[in-house]
Amino acid sequence: MTRSILTPFLVRGVRMYNRITGRLPDRANWPIVWGNTSRFAADRWQKRDKAFERCDYSYSDAMEFLNAARPGAVRDIREGSIPEPALKVVTRHMGDLAADRPLKGLHIGNFVGVSLACITDAARKLHADSVVLSIDPNIPHRGIDSPQDLVTGLMARYGLLGNWMPVTGFTLDRSALYGVLNDKSSPTRHASYHGFSATQVLRNLARLGTKFDFVLIDGNHSEGYLRREVASLMGLVRPGGYLFFDDVDENWGGVMAVFAGLDPLTFAKVAHEGRIGVVRRRRGVNEDAPGGPGRRGGKGGGKRPGGPGRGKGPGAGRRRQNAGGA
Repeated sequence: MTRSILTPFLVRGVRMYNRITGRLPDRANWPIVWGNTSRFAADRWQKRDKAFERCDYSYSDAMEFLNAARPGAVRDIREGSIPEPALKVVTRHMGDLAADRPLKGLHIGNFVGVSLACITDAARKLHADSVVLSIDPNIPHRGIDSPQDLVTGLMARYGLLGNWMPVTGFTLDRSALYGVLNDKSSPTRHASYHGFSATQVLRNLARLGTKFDFVLIDGNHSEGYLRREVASLMGLVRPGGYLFFDDVDENWGGVMAVFAGLDPLTFAKVAHEGRIGVVRRRRGVNEDAPGGPGRRGGKGGGKRPGGPGRGKGPGAGRRRQNAGGA
């Protein structure tokens, strides 16, 4: 009896609080508060969903969309994303891939999804059924607690949800910076879930027999971690497939060292334009060679020194967590 008397007063109090603060309650958890009022009506959600109506991808539109979604993070979003000229280098080389079948791409390190949306859109233009798989642990990064929320919104805006397969996890084991970044996250409803990111995703993709036509690597920038990533990618990239490395510049000595130390018998250096390094998997290399550089097919082929995973090159550079750039 007492509860039924107090409920209307509690409901009015919560409604008033939300009107003053501008915070709208979750639709699933607050029907008792809003009932069938205008703030809970179906058209409210339709108005919200207008932001995700299908439109063509452009770098400028992606930035405007993200800046509107996170007005206080404009600088962090721009600095944490791959710039447009660098992405044009990637998409230009993607155009060399055969378009007579759907392409399979891998994107490592999403941040808020600018580069992911760009290459997924480019792959779809080459073949409508192309798919890009993305790997990112959704770690709080640059003041954004759950970057994956923005990624999903961006992919929805450009109608790319059907060409995208997200994996929330780490390519290998947990990044060394994982605990530090998680501790610095704000106490939102997302923070408690960061501990459940999958690990060893590349290994599991190999077990599934997955092969990719191109890979964009923009995750953990630690030299040792990146070397192990490249070694794990040996069995995942088709002969003739591209590897695109972001941040191949003096600011990231570890990335520079890995790119410079790639086995020339396994990877052909195609370009190094600005911050993007481009290599192509040579044909005739044993795809299933375990770890390190692959082996040349035919008689007398053997492992060659100097490839990823063999020793450490100069200049490890500053570390960057696997959430990476966008």
